[in-house]
Amino acid sequence: RTVVISGASGGIGAAIAARFAEEGASLVLGSIDPRVEAVAAELRESGAKAASLVMDVTNPSDVAALYALAESEFGGVDISVQNAGVITVARIEEMTEAEWDRIMAVNTKGVFLCCQAAIASMRRHGRGGRLISTASGQARQGFIYTPHYAASKFGVVGITQSLAKEVAKEGITV
Repeated sequence: RTVVISGASGGIGAAIAARFAEEGASLVLGSIDPRVEAVAAELRESGAKAASLVMDVTNPSDVAALYALAESEFGGVDISVQNAGVITVARIEEMTEAEWDRIMAVNTKGVFLCCQAAIASMRRHGRGGRLISTASGQARQGFIYTPHYAASKFGVVGITQSLAKEVAKEGITV
């Protein structure tokens, strides 16, 4: 299987990649953080098939390039993990509109763009697939000083629920 993972330069994304590598998956790792290249190199050193791209999930051209890399290197996408995410902490009266917009763009728009590209690839190949999007308990409960983050992750839950209904009959689970 070929797995595309956004936000794979460290933390949860790198751990997800390592686990899929243990299972024998081919990996395409993306992140705005150049450390994603070192993560891919380390996986290759351990025997995994891994490619990487420094990219921005809020940029449709970058997202298209990530999924095109999966096509060219490994013949398509079987699993897509939308993991890129950011958070800031601020009192509501101190939070800027730019801060709000950045959190929504990375955490919600990024999931949308990656799911859109992954589904297009999966439909082209007709093999079905899996979409896995990371959210947060804040999507349901919220925390103080992070309403923008909670809203963005609630959006991920909504995207997940909606897409699950749209693509289920095509063998794509979300």
